[in-house]
This record gives sequence, structure tokens and C-alpha cells, in this order.
Amino acid sequence: MTTLLKYHTLGNDYLVADPELGAPSPGATATRVLCDRRTGIGADGVLYGPLPATRPTAGPADTFDVRVFNADGSECARNANGLRLFARYLREHGRTTQDEITLRTPGGAVNVRLGRPVTAPGTIDLGSWTHHSPALADGEELVGASLRLGPDTGLHVTAVHNGVPHLVSLVDDATPELAARIGPEIVAYPGFTERPNAELLTVEDRRTLRLQIWERGVGYAPASGSGACAAACAAYRLGLTDPSVTVVMPGGTVAVEITRDERVLLSGSSSYVGQIALAEEFVPHLRAELPR
Repeated sequence: MTTLLKYHTLGNDYLVADPELGAPSPGATATRVLCDRRTGIGADGVLYGPLPATRPTAGPADTFDVRVFNADGSECARNANGLRLFARYLREHGRTTQDEITLRTPGGAVNVRLGRPVTAPGTIDLGSWTHHSPALADGEELVGASLRLGPDTGLHVTAVHNGVPHLVSLVDDATPELAARIGPEIVAYPGFTERPNAELLTVEDRRTLRLQIWERGVGYAPASGSGACAAACAAYRLGLTDPSVTVVMPGGTVAVEITRDERVLLSGSSSYVGQIALAEEFVPHLRAELPR
């Protein structure tokens, strides 16, 4: 029997597909089938792992390998909300007893500190970031620059790359309607060599940010962990905020701290939704994309 588990945080929901529970490698088509909210289970993405090659390492933290897939089937290098959920899954289901673990993804390794009890907020260390523009092949930084999407739409943008490319735009009033209108244009901007996620940011004060998000491969997102970190990094670089801020999103609120050595820490809560046993008639849709 193929069993999946579902977790939720900040308006984002993810399925954990563990090979030890019979889950096949999800691939693009299988991920879309699973994440469809009408004909599948429904989710923003799939966390596949821990991968069979994973071995706990000596030291203060266990290490596990995981792959993250968006709902449209594309693979995500890193995902702050998803990885926090996956860390909780590992300890909640006996795969580790540690409070601190390391998760390795195609976008690099991140460290997660779990709360006690496991239902308490956890903290993920996303490491350092850069402001290199996804639009510029020469690697030039993009900080507070002008971007014109059309004759009537000009933005002040800052690029943030923390394993995933983001483009943070300062706006007077970040609303879902504004995100839906210009978010797709930012993601699809023809000059970009790598599609970024689009964050529309309103700075309320030096310790509070309000954020709306349009994600590549997802569309409108009520929340994003890495997006919240990108917004905090951009606002800090522009001198608009303190190193520690609260980021308010429609899906919930997180705390972001930029350390003295410019590492980014994200803290937030999560919840376990339930366990799903897939019907036999549904499983062939998934197994069609097992690795050759």
C-alpha cells in the first residue's frame, strides 16, 4: 500500500512521500496528479524522502536527503516551509531523535532546529544570500533598481538569491489583487535567465513587514518561508528595517532574523494534517514515472 502524510504551515500544505512507506519517486506528472485539488489529494507540493541513500552522520545533527517538488511538477531547489515540515515528520515518525538535523537538497544543505515538543515552532537556518539578479548574466547585483514591466508599471526591485531566486518589489500597499496582476509579469519577465518568485513588500515599520507572493510553478501563494526571508533580506539591505522582523502574510506570520554573519533564520509553527492511504486504482498514475 502507498501511504502519504500531509502537513500544513502558513497556508502551505505539503505531502510527504517516504520511500519506506511505499511512495514512488513522484516525477512531474505524478506530482501534478497528487497535488490536484479536485482529482488528487491536493497540496502545494511533494516532499520526497528521506532518500534511500541517506545515512545519519556523526556529529550534533543527523543528515537526510530530500527532494522538493512544486504542484506543477517542477523541482524546487529549496523550500523553507516544506523543509521545516519535513524535519518535523522525521522526528515525529521516529526517523531521528535529535533536536537539530541537516537536510540536503539540490539547492544545498540547511540546518533545522525542532521545538520541544515537536508541535512547537521550529527554526530553519537558510544560510547566506546574495543580491545577484536572475536577469543579468554577468552576476551584477540588483538592489533598489528600476524595473519597467510596461508603459504604466514601474517597480523598485531588489534581487535575493537564497537557493531560490526572488525579486522583491517595494509597494505602497501589498494586496492579493496587485500580486495577481503583476506577479505573473515579474515571473515571466523576458530578460530573466532564471524565473524568480515575486514578492510584493510593504514596510509597516522597522520590525514589521507585510507581504504578498506570486510563486513560479504555483501562482498566488498565501505564504512562503523563503519568500519571507527574501523580503527581510531586501528590506534590511535597503536600510529600512532592523535585523529581526516579523513578516505578516495572508497565510500566517513568521519571524526572520539576520545574524551578524548575515545568515538568515526563519521561525514558525506547523501542523500535522493526517495520513493518506492511496487507492489501488490511483497508484498506477504515480508509478508511470518511476526512474528508469
